Amino acid sequence: MAGMELNRKFTSLFIIKSFNMRVPAIIMALCAIVLVSCNSNKVFQKYEKIGDNKWMRENTVNFDVTIDDTKPDYNVEVAIRHSSYYAFADLLFNVTIVSPSGEIRTKDFDEYLREKDGTFKGEGAGDLWDITFPAFTKSRFNEPGVYKISVQNIMPYTTTEDIMEVGLIVTKAKE
Repeated sequence: MAGMELNRKFTSLFIIKSFNMRVPAIIMALCAIVLVSCNSNKVFQKYEKIGDNKWMRENTVNFDVTIDDTKPDYNVEVAIRHSSYYAFADLLFNVTIVSPSGEIRTKDFDEYLREKDGTFKGEGAGDLWDITFPAFTKSRFNEPGVYKISVQNIMPYTTTEDIMEVGLIVTKAKE
């Protein structure tokens, strides 16, 4: 009798310990699922480093974005990472989208990186600043395939210093 009682206690302890060891793994898996599902509208996100933090006019940043679903509208955003030593209030750039069949859409932007009081817009950490700008809002990609999207520096100087990265974010637009 005492042996059976001891065996039951051992089995119960084993089951409880096994369950307690699995709980953190289960919680982490659920958190990962929640985080992934929160960004289900994001189709593409990529950043390209700018060599020596000097964006030359002739160095166009290119992205290949695969669009499979042509039904929804999409938002295209340009992300800029710059240092706190960036000398200008604004940044001039061009965004061009070339469809799989060769249709071209292009648009010039003059976006301010600084507020009127001279402080930087966006999110800063130390000497780094990140800011995103809407390029094409609720835009339609009419055919499936790979779209070539380029971001070109069109500042009036051959070199724009203290631009560290240029990124592109494409999301499905909310209805």
